[in-house]
Amino acid sequence: MTAEGLPFRLATPLRILHVFARLNHGGAEIRTLELIRYLRAHHPELPIETHFCCLSGLPGTLDEVARSLGCQVHLLPLYRPSFVARFLKLLRNGRYDVVHSHIHYPSGLITLLAKMAGIPCRVVHFRSINDGRPPTFARRMTIRLWKHLIDRSATHILGVSSSALAACWRPDWRTDVRCRVIYNGIDLARFPDPADHSPQERLFEQLQLSPDTRVLVHVGRETPAKNHRRLLAIFSELKKSVPQAVLLLVGDLAQNTSLLGEVREPGLESSVRLLGRRDDVPAILAAADLMVFPSLWEGMPGVILESLAAGTPVVASDIPPHREIAEQLPGCISLVPLEEPDKTWAEKIIHTSLPTPGSRLAARSAFLAGPFSLQRAADQFLNVWYSASTDKQLSWGEATYRGQLPTEQRRAA
Repeated sequence: MTAEGLPFRLATPLRILHVFARLNHGGAEIRTLELIRYLRAHHPELPIETHFCCLSGLPGTLDEVARSLGCQVHLLPLYRPSFVARFLKLLRNGRYDVVHSHIHYPSGLITLLAKMAGIPCRVVHFRSINDGRPPTFARRMTIRLWKHLIDRSATHILGVSSSALAACWRPDWRTDVRCRVIYNGIDLARFPDPADHSPQERLFEQLQLSPDTRVLVHVGRETPAKNHRRLLAIFSELKKSVPQAVLLLVGDLAQNTSLLGEVREPGLESSVRLLGRRDDVPAILAAADLMVFPSLWEGMPGVILESLAAGTPVVASDIPPHREIAEQLPGCISLVPLEEPDKTWAEKIIHTSLPTPGSRLAARSAFLAGPFSLQRAADQFLNVWYSASTDKQLSWGEATYRGQLPTEQRRAA
């Protein structure tokens, strides 16, 4: 597609403000930056200017990554008396076409302020089925208020999965024309060829693993949802039957966490490797035999999708988002109810076939045929952003040579 082929004025950039708590290494933040990188590489003819507003007011580990992609990062503490005035000033000075809020229910305040500032496209994006906070009476009343504000001010309500929209918005979300599911998109270009053995050879050499080692991996920072302690209990049970197993933990662990003490217990100390934050996650997944993911709740876990894209089998908790992946990619993920004992989990892992170059290639083909490609996600986001922008006239679907994406229906502002 060339710039000359687009029927709207390219001289006016589409200006987007993404709202997060903080730009740290979380799934939503990483996926958003990957989307921006993809659009810059594959659609350079589209003038899109992206900013971030971080409501913690604190710098994040991904701030410089965002700036390297040409984005501006605004640190604006939410819980300050001056927040409303400062945020409205940011919106008016930024002349944004889109405000895209990723902060769960408090997005209601963000979209209300965006509506007051005349922003035409106001997106609420539910990234998880739970925010992890206890459902006290005060909390339930607060959520009712947030949802009322969302209902009155959002032009689009997105979910990373059907289960996220059903849990966070309402079970009959399909009757709301503003709602749609946009799955996390994975860029398969980041993954090594299934026939390439070098990622595994490098990993085994780096970690000094013997050739008969069975490599399990888990990717995720330490949060209650990721259920790290249950993961270690499952692995400890597995070691009774598979003594040559090794568990790789990829992601940040809190410096003062008691989890480190459990890792250092006899029987686990030499078998659990803490790799910390890594930039080569696709290569690690391609080198592993299996991903173990006993999460308590999720939205649409990108690392499971990455594992499946690498052709690495997954054993995960039987929760709605994981079931949704299993429905879309049948035969690629094994689910175990959380209430099942550790021994059942260990048996499921033991009976999961080790991946081969052929099985990895077949898994990649299945992934390509599914709904989780980054190209598909990018087209859907562009459809949302362009369709509600009043000065761009046409939706992304009408503007592209494909002509297959429907113009987004929405409520009047």
